[in-house]
Amino acid sequence: MFTVVLCVLSLVASSHGYRLVEEDGVVDYTGYKTIRVDLSGSAGAAAVVREWVDAERVDVLNEGIGDEADLLVGPNEWESVTGELEKLAASYEILSEDVVGDVESERVQLLSAVPGVFDFKNYYAVKYMHAHLDALVTRHPGKAETFSLGQSYQGRDMKAIRISNNVANSGSKPIIWVDGGIHAREWVSSATVMYIINSLLGEVEPSLQGKFQGLMNKYQFVILPMSNPDGYEFSRTSNRFWRKTRRPSGCKYGYETNDGRCIYGKCYGVDPNRNWDIDFGRQGVSRNPCSDVYPGKSAFTEKNTQAMSSWLGNHASQIDLYLSFHSYSQLFLKPVGYDPKPPVDAAMHNTAGSAVVNAIYGTHGKVYKNIRSVELYPTSGSSQDWMYSKGVKNAYTIELRDTGRHGFQLPASQIIPTGEENVRGFLALLETL
Repeated sequence: MFTVVLCVLSLVASSHGYRLVEEDGVVDYTGYKTIRVDLSGSAGAAAVVREWVDAERVDVLNEGIGDEADLLVGPNEWESVTGELEKLAASYEILSEDVVGDVESERVQLLSAVPGVFDFKNYYAVKYMHAHLDALVTRHPGKAETFSLGQSYQGRDMKAIRISNNVANSGSKPIIWVDGGIHAREWVSSATVMYIINSLLGEVEPSLQGKFQGLMNKYQFVILPMSNPDGYEFSRTSNRFWRKTRRPSGCKYGYETNDGRCIYGKCYGVDPNRNWDIDFGRQGVSRNPCSDVYPGKSAFTEKNTQAMSSWLGNHASQIDLYLSFHSYSQLFLKPVGYDPKPPVDAAMHNTAGSAVVNAIYGTHGKVYKNIRSVELYPTSGSSQDWMYSKGVKNAYTIELRDTGRHGFQLPASQIIPTGEENVRGFLALLETL
């Protein structure tokens, strides 16, 4: 069972009466529940939920506050939150009665992993993902090579793999870029990207090799399975619902003493998918550095977004497709997220989305919706929209399984079927280029 570990710094200043508290550690989810709130039929309910989020009374788990919101509610807030929802006539359903039980079951699953073995029956630490990439290069030296985009704040490698036929001489080919793991708690996103990597190299999905071989003659696939390694590792060891990076980001609500110490607590991390230089800091963000959607003081403050944007910007003219995997909600998201006016390429985007969701549905019958990002809720500073602004017309995001019952804690038994349906969706997308 997870326990609460607090790193506490206390100081009572005689002239000000401050009690300085800095806290960051393992989070105990005993008594927590997740609920889905229907906001469509209640005037003012969405505004109230936003107030709760800003006050850190609840956490939003799905991507934003639209017609519905999935909320993580602690035991101290449960009665007041549900009572206020009832007063607002906002209906809700309980998704999980026992969040800590879900976390504990997942922890037991992680402990069952065999050191040195990589498969798609579990979620693995960053070092094992990277070791598997190196092993694939060893087994497929003419088709794969790894390289580093840079390092994270905590010094972890941002290892990418390049896959193509005659890979050593593929530098002039058009680029297909794929990434996952930009949000720490979205474990299945990196697992799915790893599944695509293995599919390209014939380690899985042998029946698709005929299609992939032709594509590997035409394209170079540059794939970054783990784009927020610090946050991911923290979500494995300390806070399962951690979303952001791990660099210290300021003081809660901006309150600090004259000598720079935090009054109400020190905040960590920036939302790396609000940290890109496109419509920065305007929509779908919070100014509170402790918020899950804090975009940073300016664009590209984070080591991982700096490394990604540097490589992508330098190669933008070569990139035919930018595809970022997230979870959850089962969505194919098209640009842009900050403007309700459809972009000039909207018809092409819709064709691409239809091909993807149809291919996914044809695999295991899972329904993914084909919508523009702004239809979910307005957001600024996303990687997808930044790439679109750089001239990459095909820039998309896929939100993977499920639709909320398990959310970020998708059972490991669903990694393979999620990979199977999305590798087919990926092939369908490539056929539209």
